[in-house]
Amino acid sequence: MSIPIYIGNDQGYYGTKVVSRNGDKFLKMFIRNMVVPNRVGEITYNNDPHNIMYREKEGAREWFVGKLAIEQSGDDELFDSHERRLFSPTWFREQEYLIMFRVSTGLMLQGNNSNSEPIVSVALPTDSYIDYKEELKRRLVGKHSFEVKQGNLPYRKVEFEIKRENLYVISQPMATLFHIALDRDGQLLNEDLFIQKVSINDLGFGTSDVETLHGETIIKRQSFTSRHAMINVYQLLSKRLAEFSREVDPDKTGKEYPIWSLNRVIRSGEISFKGKVYDVSEIVQSCIQEVGEALVDEVWNRLDYADDITYIILTGGSSIPFKQYYRERFGDKLIFAEDYGIDAQFANAFGLCKFTQSKSKTVPLKNQQEVAATIQEEFSVPSTVDKPVTREKRGNKK
Repeated sequence: MSIPIYIGNDQGYYGTKVVSRNGDKFLKMFIRNMVVPNRVGEITYNNDPHNIMYREKEGAREWFVGKLAIEQSGDDELFDSHERRLFSPTWFREQEYLIMFRVSTGLMLQGNNSNSEPIVSVALPTDSYIDYKEELKRRLVGKHSFEVKQGNLPYRKVEFEIKRENLYVISQPMATLFHIALDRDGQLLNEDLFIQKVSINDLGFGTSDVETLHGETIIKRQSFTSRHAMINVYQLLSKRLAEFSREVDPDKTGKEYPIWSLNRVIRSGEISFKGKVYDVSEIVQSCIQEVGEALVDEVWNRLDYADDITYIILTGGSSIPFKQYYRERFGDKLIFAEDYGIDAQFANAFGLCKFTQSKSKTVPLKNQQEVAATIQEEFSVPSTVDKPVTREKRGNKK
């Protein structure tokens, strides 16, 4: 008998987040969402498991994955990859998407029995879910066989099969709803979320997805994808740091700060320029505030001031820096996904994992006759009515 492994795989713009359940054990994993071909040849690494390489088989083209891909990429490759993931609704057609799905899912399955059966849920952004969910299923269903190398260990073969009945595709904001509405076993916990009108705001790095639901019905007029997202903070910060460096530079030439180099600056609030360290925390905070307020203004207007909305659920890896601006505008209507047992960036993946459990534990699919029978209602017929209908003869009128 096969052993089910429930997996939620959330491949976002900045990173791929995966949550799995095997028995009573929950696991989570984060991989930077970057895949590039190996163009540097044989490399010796320290034994860091985050240094990941991929190939179909021995002698096939090698790919760097995750952190290693970031380190080994040229600026043109980084820009091209970021641009395609941000602006293409069909990113999942790319070879890089399939490699990341295989590596992240395969690593989650490592160490399990050979008779383990992966049951997987993935997600698409709100604007592309309806149009592309079936195509994405066709892309991922089937047998996956490849080789992975971590650190200085040799390549090892990874094989697993995704059966069609074991793959679910939902919209990314819905994954957060399931994270809060279902318990750790995939059972309904907060029924109120399926009754009231709820707006789920999934703030990612590249886009901010807003999906408004009443029950399980999507309110299209109040569901949209905003271009106000964390990437705008990075773009604005890149511009302002270049201006700042020109101001403090005796030569007035300054320095360019590409967006993929700004993680450390945002965390530390400092830059090093020509041998000196400068505090730029106020510049960082001003960029976050400008984008955060623009995002909240758009949501406020698109949701008609949220007058008829009971809850606004804030989730996604970029929700933390924007939380205060949502709180100021929406007050007690705000629910923060991170308050429900996992980091905000993993909320979608955890919701996908819970959703996978809830779907796989439901009753088997019924045939057409059985489905029809579910709306049939039995009633009793008293035997006294089993007699012919007679019409009394009426006499002729006089």
